[in-house]
Amino acid sequence: MSKAKDRAATLGDARVLRDGRGLGPMPWVLAILMFINVLAAAAGLAMGGAALSLSDDLAHRLTIQIVEANPDIRSAQTQAVHHLLSGMPSIKSVNIVDDATLNRLVEPWLGKDAAEAGLPYPALIDVTLQDDANIDLRGLTADLVAVAPSVHVEPDMHWLSPFARLLTLLSVLAAGIVVLMMVAVAAAVVLSARAALNTHHSTIDILHLMGASDSQISRVFQRRIAAEALISGVIGLVGAVVVLVGVEVLIMSTSSEFLTGVFLQWWAWIVLALLPLFAAGLANLAARTTVMRALRKML
Repeated sequence: MSKAKDRAATLGDARVLRDGRGLGPMPWVLAILMFINVLAAAAGLAMGGAALSLSDDLAHRLTIQIVEANPDIRSAQTQAVHHLLSGMPSIKSVNIVDDATLNRLVEPWLGKDAAEAGLPYPALIDVTLQDDANIDLRGLTADLVAVAPSVHVEPDMHWLSPFARLLTLLSVLAAGIVVLMMVAVAAAVVLSARAALNTHHSTIDILHLMGASDSQISRVFQRRIAAEALISGVIGLVGAVVVLVGVEVLIMSTSSEFLTGVFLQWWAWIVLALLPLFAAGLANLAARTTVMRALRKML
């Protein structure tokens, strides 16, 4: 009896698969959904990674300003602050920002002639803390004021943390889009499975009469739908990867420190490559659930 059922399922499988027109527009719909899904996932992974990297980097950096109009006093206080910070074990590095770099920083706002106009720029000192440093900011500021009354201490996190929070929010939104796209994949599979059942209704009746079980009939549709979902997913993935590589090439050409931080890490590419497999598994599950429910109603 079991052999008869297997033969019947095989016969039904051949009958369904002989329909060369596929499952209608579902493969193209799934390819488009996967294309969008991979792009959204890549954006979320890149921005989430950039937010974590930025937050970790900013947590260990300080910017110190010496706001003094008199250049001699400003220079003396800058050297005093540099000497004090260099002797602290919790400080990893202390770098005084040179005049050429300062001119380049203010040029977008004040123009190229700002340096020649003799405007008094504050002296800037870039400080990097040790990874395990636990700095008392108030105590550090008090020590610096004692040797340089014009000093201002600015943790980089204070002025760049909104940007890090924005990146985190955008990564969460991208994750939401990925979830919605997967729901759309499942919905497309459900509609396609129902259409396939209606198309092959008479064949299913014959298979039932021959002794095929609902599970055997369901596997016929599951294999077909999962295979087409996987192929469509790979097509969408390839198209998205081409776009992502092009975007990364453009980012590299900008030479921007902020933009280069949103590159995808190697593990992110692995996650993207697994999305078609996940979509195929989801399609298989959605197809089985839909077909089994429909078959029970036929009996």
